[in-house]
Amino acid sequence: MKPELMEQIEHVPMLPETVQKVEAVFNNPDKGISDMADAIKDDPIITAYILKTANSPMYGLSRTVTDVAHAISLLGKEAVRTFTIASAANSCMDIDLSPYGMTKETYLARSQLQNALVSRWVSKVDRSMLGHLSLASFLLELGKVVISRYLIESKQTALLSDNLQKGSSIKQSEIAACGSKSEDVTATLFFRWNFDPDLVHLIRFANEPEDASDPETQEMAKFLKVAKEAINLDGTITDSTLKNARELIEEYGMNQNLFDEAVEKILAAA
Repeated sequence: MKPELMEQIEHVPMLPETVQKVEAVFNNPDKGISDMADAIKDDPIITAYILKTANSPMYGLSRTVTDVAHAISLLGKEAVRTFTIASAANSCMDIDLSPYGMTKETYLARSQLQNALVSRWVSKVDRSMLGHLSLASFLLELGKVVISRYLIESKQTALLSDNLQKGSSIKQSEIAACGSKSEDVTATLFFRWNFDPDLVHLIRFANEPEDASDPETQEMAKFLKVAKEAINLDGTITDSTLKNARELIEEYGMNQNLFDEAVEKILAAA
């Protein structure tokens, strides 16, 4: 990774105390809904974000969520932990993804859609994987924010945007522009924020599941790879993106019916 890009990562603020409290509750099996709600209650910005996100139609709740404890009881600790960290992470940086041709709104829409798709899908396959996959799917794109800032400040945005316009893949375009792909940048940022090394490892191999050293990470990374293929940069799902995703599902020997069910529910809520 280029020193200049690493310097951008080091300039990203550490996450607030609320995140540390939520992580402590999440990682303690003896802590429950009330403990997590207590960890969040004094942070009005994060609380508002959780309630707004939880009430999004794509999460399929049958009634309006009115408080954090209510959200936890309906969506689970994994989802509320993810929303907490996403709120903090997206608030600690200026989001300008113009080198990718993305707006802040499309970036946030893609992140939320990836999370909703992965969460619905994985909950039908093996809910124990959601601890890592919920958070990874929501914040997988965070590295793009750091890469964009680096390219904008160094006046090299064309290095990325021109390659994307020529039809190069996102991965190829990122490496050509800054020497690193966004998953590596996100993983390095998560390492700096002291997240579980297994989560860092998972994010790093989200684009190449087969390169992960252990079978568990390989299996989880496949869900992230499929979700990335299923959703455009502009936060939409199309026949073309679904075709690419289903080809991967067939290659990986995954259950396409469960994936299709999750997609159907997501599209119905859109």
